[in-house]
Amino acid sequence: MDSYVERSWWQRNRRKVLVASVVLVLVAGGVVGLAWWGGRCAAGVQEVDGECIGMTDGSYKFGSDDPAENPLADVLQRIKEENDRVLAEGKGYVSIAYLAPMSLAEGDTVTLEATRNALRGAHLAQLRANREKGGWEGDFPLIRLLPANPGSQLQKWDPVVKQIRAAQFTPDRVVAVAGLGQSHESTAKAIQWLSEQRIPMVGATITADIFTDLEARGEFSGLVRVSPTNTEQVRAIVQRLSDTRKAMLVKDINQSDLLANNLSSAFTREYEKDGRDVVLAEYDSSRGTANIFPGMVRNICAAQPGAIFFSGRYNDLTLLVGALKNRPCGDLNLRVVTLDSVVDIAGVDEVRKNLSPNTTLEYTHLSAPQAWNAVPEAFDGAATGYFRDSYREFFGLGSTGDGMAITSYDAVGVAVTAINRAADNRRDLKSITADTVAGQLLAMRGTEGVRGASGCISFDSVGHPVDKAISVFRLSIDDTSSSAEIVPAVVSGSGHVLPGRCKT
Repeated sequence: MDSYVERSWWQRNRRKVLVASVVLVLVAGGVVGLAWWGGRCAAGVQEVDGECIGMTDGSYKFGSDDPAENPLADVLQRIKEENDRVLAEGKGYVSIAYLAPMSLAEGDTVTLEATRNALRGAHLAQLRANREKGGWEGDFPLIRLLPANPGSQLQKWDPVVKQIRAAQFTPDRVVAVAGLGQSHESTAKAIQWLSEQRIPMVGATITADIFTDLEARGEFSGLVRVSPTNTEQVRAIVQRLSDTRKAMLVKDINQSDLLANNLSSAFTREYEKDGRDVVLAEYDSSRGTANIFPGMVRNICAAQPGAIFFSGRYNDLTLLVGALKNRPCGDLNLRVVTLDSVVDIAGVDEVRKNLSPNTTLEYTHLSAPQAWNAVPEAFDGAATGYFRDSYREFFGLGSTGDGMAITSYDAVGVAVTAINRAADNRRDLKSITADTVAGQLLAMRGTEGVRGASGCISFDSVGHPVDKAISVFRLSIDDTSSSAEIVPAVVSGSGHVLPGRCKT
């Protein structure tokens, strides 16, 4: 009878016991958050509609483990090794979740290479926190970095943010989220949910004005951003168009793209302030664009604008400048202007080779290594020096990184600085919570700002960076300089750039 009872209980409950055992092992080992039964890609990562969604300590590579096949493999392995080292140290630590798309689908507006660069920057900020004495203003606690994949365009954000929430109360001790991908509707939904859970967030490259507007209206809180808004960048561009009286706005009307819609509104508003004219040319990227731009080029020739402002994504910009090569008005000088998220992802050399004679491209950049030498007083030498030297040391590419890497470095650095300030001199993990970290983020203003590689990061009351440095680059087919040799102008939307050492 006894053996029958034991066997029957096991048969009835073995599935529950196995699941509980897996979760217990994962939590005890400091692996990320929750494990799902069925459809699982790896510990903490589940398959949802063909994508592997979830949070990892770097163990799972969201693709092949071979760096030759998967751009993310090398940096994720480096993150895992540092996370393992932190656990082996046996000292106090907390974790930062880095939310970014690591699996892509057709029509995506980001590349795996861009995500790789963002993760590289985030990892360098982690290394600075853990290995440089006084890096990010302290050396306690140690920092673990947990990459979290919400899928293409953050569309599968829901299970991931819930996993992040649960990881606050496991040995992972997540106290902040950084990154947050690009400006999509799904990004806004993820931010709204995290805000409701009182989890502080530091955006790296989300620039749509709607996030500032929503926070100003009190619809959510807890988000700060290291990058200037679209309006700030547009103002910086418009300042350079004072010699023009008419511009054509090439606008993507895909309603799911917050960036494109926000850019077009901001440009129209800022350019028309002085009584200048904007001529509108619309297209819908969700319906395909291969045959749209040749007809648009004929309208450009007829309008003869002083500038063309492009409000869309990188793949469409390449098509537009390619179509301009065959324009019937070849002698007309054309000046195309846009923002960095468009050009940076496409690649400077790729865009430049598609330019035609009498056509130039000007674009803002959220951050660029070339700006450090162009206007050195706008940047902090300690922050830029660590980034530059470490990028070369750890990634060995003869490069100093790009805007994606720098802004991610600063986003994680801001989160780490808030964590260190929350710890104060007590060195007590109990004092470091989501609430205390959020409080420190809100206090980062003026001389209490963070000295980042992208400039002084000082937030206003709604988490918007004040007078943030913006680089403006100019490309032409006649310029044979390498992309690393092009010297930008360094400006801000207000016309005043904060000193890099946050001295007012």
